[in-house]
Amino acid sequence: MLEVVLAVPFWLELAAALTGGLSGAMSAVRARYDIFGVVCIALTAGLAGGIMRDLLMQNYGIYAFQKPELLLACAAAGVVVFYFGKLATYLDPVVALLDNLSVALWAVISVGKGLSAQLDIVPSIILGTVTAVGGGILRDVFMNREPEAFQAGALYGSAALIGSTVYALMKQNHILDSYAPFACVAIVLGLRYASLFFGWSTKPPKDYSDVVTNAVARPVKSVARRVRPPKGKVQRDKERSKAYAKLSYFWKRMNGEIPPPRKRRTAEVPPEAPAQDTEPQASDPSDRIVIDREELHRLLGTPEEEKPRDPFEPRS
Repeated sequence: MLEVVLAVPFWLELAAALTGGLSGAMSAVRARYDIFGVVCIALTAGLAGGIMRDLLMQNYGIYAFQKPELLLACAAAGVVVFYFGKLATYLDPVVALLDNLSVALWAVISVGKGLSAQLDIVPSIILGTVTAVGGGILRDVFMNREPEAFQAGALYGSAALIGSTVYALMKQNHILDSYAPFACVAIVLGLRYASLFFGWSTKPPKDYSDVVTNAVARPVKSVARRVRPPKGKVQRDKERSKAYAKLSYFWKRMNGEIPPPRKRRTAEVPPEAPAQDTEPQASDPSDRIVIDREELHRLLGTPEEEKPRDPFEPRS
């Protein structure tokens, strides 16, 4: 039987189912469901996570059907909340506390059952997380709401995952076995309320495709700019024809078909003339030409009346 192979205290199962049922029933009363709807939502929130866990484990049956006390406890919680629904308006902190406590208790129970069934630590953590948030997810689906565990915001499913991981590690490695359940509950509740108080929240999706693409493409573009593009056919033919022409010319030169080029004659530079003395020399007085003044006037054609007066001639 399941309760022999998987030794989990019944009161812990009852507390988890009852708190989940109360939380689901309060949500249904706020949505103005009838008594059938309130009881169904209470059963779903209280026991759906455990039923999902038992279906995944396969070999031990569904524990909620083997213990009808759990079904009756969730149904009773739904009836009580339905007829005393006004209390739900004033008990918002109680609803939040019951919801968080249900998540923590289901994580402890399911991880413990997974380890008792000789499962590895990773499957046990998955069982604990699925069971902890499964009831709340189905409750939101039945009430036509977006599942709170899947939305970006305060820690919910992440808190269940962290609590399940801590409990599984402590239990598997025998580290304070007796305190492991309390540590799991404290971690889940602490993370839930700390995320609400300090504003810790999960983030919505953010696309880093452009950032990664640019980071990868930047070095590729840098390399591409340094690499020369491949030459086309026309360019290759030109280079090939030039190389062939040079080779042909060299071959004809070697065979004497082309005479060697003549050497260019350089123009002969005349010898530099001796430096002449640049100092002016005095002229010889014998080289001077002596001419009469009258003869000068006759040569120049100057009339007699226009002749300049001799400054040394006495005036009349």
